[in-house]
Amino acid sequence: MKMQFWSKTTTGKWAAGLTLAFIVLMALKMVGLGASIRLPLPTPVLAMMGVIGFIMGLIAVIKHKDRALLTLLSIPVGIIIIAWTLAEIAFPH
Repeated sequence: MKMQFWSKTTTGKWAAGLTLAFIVLMALKMVGLGASIRLPLPTPVLAMMGVIGFIMGLIAVIKHKDRALLTLLSIPVGIIIIAWTLAEIAFPH
């Protein structure tokens, strides 16, 4: 089975795009914490982008049998976001 990098389905493209946007924007936000760069998007909005990418990725994989690498990347990233959010709720600091 040959694996693609980018999806051919619309759902897979949305999943990959939202996940990549989440990763890039969170990286900019994390690097920008000590610098003068401030993103206008709050972290919960970025987390929702990642979770929506996760849901779209699940739909693409289950319904459309999408096996593109970036579509599959959306699933572990979404699981990490959900686990992180649940841990923040369970153990606030």
